[in-house]
Amino acid sequence: MYKEIEHIFRAYDIRGVYNQDLTPEIVARIGTAFGTLLNGEGTIAIGKDVRTSSTAIENALTAGITSTGINVELLGTLPIQVTNWTTWQGNYKAGIVITASHNPPEYNGVRFRHSDGTGYIDKENEKIKEIFYKGNFKLAKWNKIGKISQKDTEEIIQRYVDFALKHVKPEKKMKVVLDLGNGAATYAAPKLFKEAGCEVITINEKPDGTFPGRTPDPLEDPLEKLRETVVRRKADLGVAFDGDGDRAIMVDDLGRKVQTEKAGIIMAKYLLQRKKGKIVANISCSMAIEEELSKISGEVVRCRVGDVFVARTAKESNAIFGVEISAHYFLPIFGFYFDDAILASLLMTEILSKIDKKLSQLLDEIPTYPIKRTNIPCPDKIKFKVIEQLKEEHIEKGYKVDTTDGVKILFDDAWILIRPSNTEPKIRMTIEAHTTGKLNELFKKYKEKIAKLIQQVT
Repeated sequence: MYKEIEHIFRAYDIRGVYNQDLTPEIVARIGTAFGTLLNGEGTIAIGKDVRTSSTAIENALTAGITSTGINVELLGTLPIQVTNWTTWQGNYKAGIVITASHNPPEYNGVRFRHSDGTGYIDKENEKIKEIFYKGNFKLAKWNKIGKISQKDTEEIIQRYVDFALKHVKPEKKMKVVLDLGNGAATYAAPKLFKEAGCEVITINEKPDGTFPGRTPDPLEDPLEKLRETVVRRKADLGVAFDGDGDRAIMVDDLGRKVQTEKAGIIMAKYLLQRKKGKIVANISCSMAIEEELSKISGEVVRCRVGDVFVARTAKESNAIFGVEISAHYFLPIFGFYFDDAILASLLMTEILSKIDKKLSQLLDEIPTYPIKRTNIPCPDKIKFKVIEQLKEEHIEKGYKVDTTDGVKILFDDAWILIRPSNTEPKIRMTIEAHTTGKLNELFKKYKEKIAKLIQQVT
């Protein structure tokens, strides 16, 4: 039973199409499984994004959780970092965010959080899946079921804003355009920037779970309206958030989309002046991070792809900042390890308020290297064997190899990352080099090499 929906259980969360993969009955069972994992004790905080199915999922999930004896406090509709922050600040055993982040509007999902606001990873989510399928639930007696209460959402947002402004505030009035993408960032980002003294211009500001203004993923969207508005209104910065506010794509004063790593380098350099510490970047971020931060003795720690892995590595290495290539930013210098794209965007305005340079000038001082990505079809049953063979071959030949996530082969002027997809029958290949010639040479060589290995292993 439920074999057809096994794909919804992923490395960092549960996600699928509502009323196809995620029905109210399935969601309630997920809630019961999670409550069982927590031994039917304590209180859980639940926040949700703006998707049309989020309230229905909240109701079903709450029914399942409280059936195990756990209390639920409903935080309302919030950006994901505000739910994480509230979980961290409160006396909660765990937290849950109902969201499908940057996915299309028909999707929704459930993300589990530790009491410090960071996400559940791998084996922790596997335990929930195991309980879900075995059905060995811990159910409370009828008079011992959990209680449900509704928190004041506006008060939560104000507390988050007050906390943020203790740590980050521009020194002068900055003009900022916020593309809220009809998503959950609407509930906190404009308020934070206004209370920080910024002149705020908003677009796509009306919350709408059908996302009529643009796609929920600003990484893939051209963001034409935001870029045009930034230039026309002579703004210092533009920011586009995804559906739940955990991704922020910045736009400079010239209307150019900012490469995530470049924004990360600017913020890391600034924070390293305040406090020495390690900087975390996932394995597929540009080599410009090491090159630029080494100039000021910054130590970079690499980790697996995925925001939950950056958070875990930041905590383990006592880092002060982290960046994930899909536009997640981490600010453990302020005491928490989950990502916060809203506060990171405000930090960029603080940086710009203290210097005489435009963001475009800062960006042009950082090198841009050519990069290529491709997906190579490969059956699930052999993709890990292919990666293992690549790893063994290159280690035997004396190459410099990083096996943090798949196989990353390091050259003096380039790198190649080859890793199995977590969700699809594919092998993902990313190559970055100092020159286009080197990039194309390596791309051709390794695409052919992987194809041959797939044939051999098959």
